[in-house]
Amino acid sequence: MIEVLIAIALCAFGLLGLFGVQARATTTLFETSQRTQALVLVEDMVARLNANRARAGDYVTAGLIGEGPVDDCSPATGAALDLCEWGNLLRGTAELRGTAAVGAMLSARGCITRAAGSSDRYLVAVAWSGTTSTGAPASTCGQGTPAFPDETLRRAVTSSVCIALLLDPAVPASTPRC
Repeated sequence: MIEVLIAIALCAFGLLGLFGVQARATTTLFETSQRTQALVLVEDMVARLNANRARAGDYVTAGLIGEGPVDDCSPATGAALDLCEWGNLLRGTAELRGTAAVGAMLSARGCITRAAGSSDRYLVAVAWSGTTSTGAPASTCGQGTPAFPDETLRRAVTSSVCIALLLDPAVPASTPRC
């Protein structure tokens, strides 16, 4: 009888451990899915920048992209259209559940900046909220904004884009190139 009780207790502890592993795996899967979505969105904007190289400077924004309600992109053209559509993708409009946009990461925001000291290198970043605390990312996209009140939950992926210009008379020769 005691042997049966001990066997039941061991099975119970084993099942508790299995449930813990399953919960952790679910959290990890969700975090991985969000990172994958962020990488797809970063690569989408990188492709848009590469397709409109002559106007690459028009993509640089001072604030976060993807804040607020869904934008109507129909009157926009060029870089403004690309930024509007990308902002809507960050808001999750690529997939709807009822009327709710669920096709993006939690609190997704985008940033496009010109790399410091460069005339033709741009940084495209996507930041979002994770579900478990980690170290803060090196990217400053979204840092210190109300969208990300806890730096240990902010996640970010960044891609550097070099727009190769063979000759640009407006840029002094001493300015570093890609």
